[in-house]
Amino acid sequence: MKTKAILFLKINIIIGLVLAVLGCSLNGKKIYQNEKGLLEGYDPVAYFLENQAVAGDKQFSLVSEEGTWYFSSADNKQLFTQNPDQYKPQYGGYCAYAMTYGLVVSSDPHAFSMVNDKLYLNYSLSVREKWLKKTEQYIVEADNNWNKKQ
Repeated sequence: MKTKAILFLKINIIIGLVLAVLGCSLNGKKIYQNEKGLLEGYDPVAYFLENQAVAGDKQFSLVSEEGTWYFSSADNKQLFTQNPDQYKPQYGGYCAYAMTYGLVVSSDPHAFSMVNDKLYLNYSLSVREKWLKKTEQYIVEADNNWNKKQ
C-alpha cells in the first residue's frame, strides 16, 4: 500500500515538474478548464442539487472572466449567477488530493466528493478513494497549499 502511495506521489511530482517546465502554471487562472470549458463543461450547480456530474448545455452557458461555465438548465444558471462562490469547486477544480502536496493537477468531473457543502474534485476515481480515507486532514493540508498559490 505504501509503495502505491509513493508511486502516486512520484508520478504527481513528475507531472508537476513537466507542467512547470512547459510554463503551465496557475498564472492567475484559478479554475481548471480544458477545451470543453470550465469543469470540462459540467454543471457546477448539479453537483449540489443532484449529487452527480451532469453535462452542461451551450444554451445555458455563462461567460465570466474565468472562462465559460455550462449549466444543464436555466434554473441552475440563475442559482449560480446569484451566488457563484457557493457552487465553484475548491482549489479551482484542480485535484484536491494533489493539492495536499502543493501540486496543480487536472481533475475528472466524475471523481468528486461533497464535504460540508463544498465541491472537491480529484484526478480520478481511484485517487478519490485515497482522498476519502482522510478527507478532513487532507482539506487542511490542501487549504494551506492553495492559499500559498493565491
